[in-house]
Amino acid sequence: MLVRDQAAHLSGIEAARAANPGWYEHEQPPEAVSPWRHHLRRRRLYVTSVIKREMADRGLDKSCRLLDLGCGDGNNLTWLQEFSDNLYGSDYNLLRLARAQRNVPAAHIFLANILDYPTEDAFFDVVYFNHVIEHIPDDLAALREVRRILKPGGILVLGAPNEGSWWWQLAYKRDPASLLRTDHVHFYTVRVLDCMMRKAGLDVLESKRLGFGPPDWRLDGRIRKYKWVDDTFEFIGQAVMPSQASSMYIIATKS
Repeated sequence: MLVRDQAAHLSGIEAARAANPGWYEHEQPPEAVSPWRHHLRRRRLYVTSVIKREMADRGLDKSCRLLDLGCGDGNNLTWLQEFSDNLYGSDYNLLRLARAQRNVPAAHIFLANILDYPTEDAFFDVVYFNHVIEHIPDDLAALREVRRILKPGGILVLGAPNEGSWWWQLAYKRDPASLLRTDHVHFYTVRVLDCMMRKAGLDVLESKRLGFGPPDWRLDGRIRKYKWVDDTFEFIGQAVMPSQASSMYIIATKS
């Protein structure tokens, strides 16, 4: 446990558990059984292609140190281990960290606060920061901390829901109670995140939008579990309104 104030951290965790025990305690479904498994596969294939390309551009087979920042139950660590000789995962939730260690015993797993990260400067070659930043109130501070721990020339792969787009804002407007259920505190677009990355001192290399579905949270999960439905929505979204995709990735580096 690498936090400055253990008592304060545990107190915050208990408050989160009391407010939403299911979100804190339930296991995160792996890709194979998720209702969005075809979308998750598409995201995974994009991320792996980026890491392979960036490592090849540097003349490397693997990164020296790769961090899954906000690793949760470790579902992504299971495939990220292919790309690093030293794999790290951190989260604020000890229950999830125990699962992550069971899922990937070889990984270095530790509890840490993203806003006060317990590693030296320029420590990681690759930081995978996937669908975490939307949960962090001080998101700019988090990005600045990511820049601090990233090596010059290293790669940040940042993923987030594209919920600032009008299509997914429509989903919230159609179901106002969903705003009370979500633990997201930010609703981004690619343009907003791109601007924040630059403000944090990161150099943006590329952005990618992936996925599409109906602006209805319950219906989206029910029908996109079928590959042909997910593929059809993906085709329509990319062809007609790519800016309204369900997910986005921004790839950045540190000069």
